[in-house]
Amino acid sequence: MIRVHFAVLAAGRSLRYGTEDKLMEKTGGRELLFLLLDKIRKIQADWKGCTAVVLSRERNVRLDGPEICVMNRDPEKGISFSIQLALDSIQKQPKWQERDAVCFCVCDQPFLKRSTLEAMLEGFLKSGKGIGCIDRNGPKNPCVFQERYFPELRGLTGDTGGKAVLKQHMDDLFRMEAGKEEVWDMDEKKTVIVRGGGDLATGTAYLLARKGYRVLVLETDLPACIRRQVAFCEAVYGGSCTVEGMTARIVRSKQEAEDAWKGKEVPVLIDPECTCLSWLHPVALVDAILAKRNLGTRIDMAPLTIGLGPGFTAGEDTDLVIETMRGESLGKIYRHGSAIPNTGVPGVIAGYAKERVIHAPCAGTIRYRKKIGDRVERGELLAVIDETPVFASLTGYLRGAIKEGYPVSKGLKIMDIDPRTDSNARCFLISDKALAVGGSVCRALEEWERTCLES
Repeated sequence: MIRVHFAVLAAGRSLRYGTEDKLMEKTGGRELLFLLLDKIRKIQADWKGCTAVVLSRERNVRLDGPEICVMNRDPEKGISFSIQLALDSIQKQPKWQERDAVCFCVCDQPFLKRSTLEAMLEGFLKSGKGIGCIDRNGPKNPCVFQERYFPELRGLTGDTGGKAVLKQHMDDLFRMEAGKEEVWDMDEKKTVIVRGGGDLATGTAYLLARKGYRVLVLETDLPACIRRQVAFCEAVYGGSCTVEGMTARIVRSKQEAEDAWKGKEVPVLIDPECTCLSWLHPVALVDAILAKRNLGTRIDMAPLTIGLGPGFTAGEDTDLVIETMRGESLGKIYRHGSAIPNTGVPGVIAGYAKERVIHAPCAGTIRYRKKIGDRVERGELLAVIDETPVFASLTGYLRGAIKEGYPVSKGLKIMDIDPRTDSNARCFLISDKALAVGGSVCRALEEWERTCLES
């Protein structure tokens, strides 16, 4: 009977990740290395052999199980040298026999399911093929090789890994389809893309950043947000903005985004088409445009995709949908179906609903007589659109106003009045609604991560 032995390659220098301690980074409260080892240990099969872990001399890692520790004293020689060390060690073990196979695993796929790895290896053994791998739009790690390919693996040099051998023998390859989350690479760190930078989107981005995620906000070159004092999209106009102590900054490249993250800031990129997915592979993507329809988000854009409000169907457009309608269902997480359809009526605050919102009476360029935070009286002049006056619909504080000089169209939402007259502080704070929706996004992401890790 052919056995499958495991080689855990953990001697890399983490150049892409940017730290020597990647193995000890935690996901779901468990270090990456031990997450993988736990999955391998739980595989109960007659064909399972020994496990060798290749570590570099710089890493002070103590294994807490039966694995063989192999020290790579020359990690500068690249992954090929780790492969050779693993093969040397495994072939010296008592369990080794001719024609056995070795499965090479890396530690930076935290969401790889044990059941998928086990199914891949079982399928590989039944297929009679000489090579097996996880597949998602092409071969991915882990990869398993039968002994007849060891000479080619030993002939690799530098940072060339086993895929170079695999690609030469595609006719002898068994593939096991994996979920989109399973092949996500920890080298991307925990980045979340938020499409949209309005007030609800900002509540989501703010809470995600507070949780430690790297957040990238995507916007258009002419955002039409009303609650600009609490919206990261304002950075498009001013270069940067600060909401409740958190600064967002406009960026134009991957490097500028990296610099913003290092500075504990939220980068804002003008990229309505989401082209950044060509160079950034987020763990999650949140569509927070709130257009009441889907403007191009697809379920395959990230391991986890979330749509806010109506316009999305969970399981089709996105993995999850979050309810944005005020009321008992606000923040509800839909795993199937859609959010409540748009009624066109704003939520009730202090007994007022549609009266709170002012729409443009005509098309033109808007100029203000009042600013956000000002107390206004019903019937008071707030702005002019070209020569047409715009009056306050009720008494309260001007909570939101579209950017001055914005070329508005007739009927466009341009201002928002808070009828609560005790204080204007709410005009400069993220709303309870935005925090409720953002909190549900954070909870959904954390639950999803935990489910992936437990699988």
